[in-house]
Amino acid sequence: MKNRTWLVLLTLTVVSLLAYGGKVTSGYFSDGESSTDNVLRVKIAPLFGSADSFAVLAGSGITNTGATTITGDIGSFPTYTVPGGSITLNGTNHADDAVTQGAKNDLVIAYNDAAGRTPDHDVGTELGGTSPVPGVYYNSVAGTFGITGNLTLTGDANAVWIFQAASTLITATGSEVILSGGAKASNVYWVVGSSATLGGEGGAGSILKGNILALTSATLNTGTNMEGRVLARNGAVTLHASTIIKPTP
Repeated sequence: MKNRTWLVLLTLTVVSLLAYGGKVTSGYFSDGESSTDNVLRVKIAPLFGSADSFAVLAGSGITNTGATTITGDIGSFPTYTVPGGSITLNGTNHADDAVTQGAKNDLVIAYNDAAGRTPDHDVGTELGGTSPVPGVYYNSVAGTFGITGNLTLTGDANAVWIFQAASTLITATGSEVILSGGAKASNVYWVVGSSATLGGEGGAGSILKGNILALTSATLNTGTNMEGRVLARNGAVTLHASTIIKPTP
């Protein structure tokens, strides 16, 4: 009887450890888990894979006018266009080589992962002047996000924000994303269903923190500064005298 009881307890212990271990190490996200587990999972996913080293990654070329500085790798596949203008690149130009091709494949996985998360919050179009808590945000009415003024993201180093825009992301001239309390740009994701335009439509200059994952394209207007990645699945990345620094993990 004692042996049988011991065996049952051992089995239950092993099952519990496997279940708990899967939560922490698997890297998969379950909407039904506690908020603490969600933060752990969102933090390590979307997984960029081989796209992790890229500051700029495009599908149909990278174009540039003016003096642009990029810290991180660049590349475009399946169509590659050599950037014009004056680019100071602190990284590797992979053009359309095998590294870029692999990175594009991993970008598709990361995009689908981030876009597929169930939102915690359904919010309005304008994010400027707000201070959203960590979580997954979506605009179900217009499907777009805009930033006019300041957007403040406050949290510790594990805090994660995913902003899902079914259509566009547009930041106004002079707008800024401010990180507070230890929050990291590497844990902020802008999932854009079509195109992102930083610095406004025809405007100039804004400061954005986080990783842009655009289905189509991205444009950074003159004077735009970004701590993050600009990753466009199918279209081009257009730069105008911009600064992009790939965030540290």
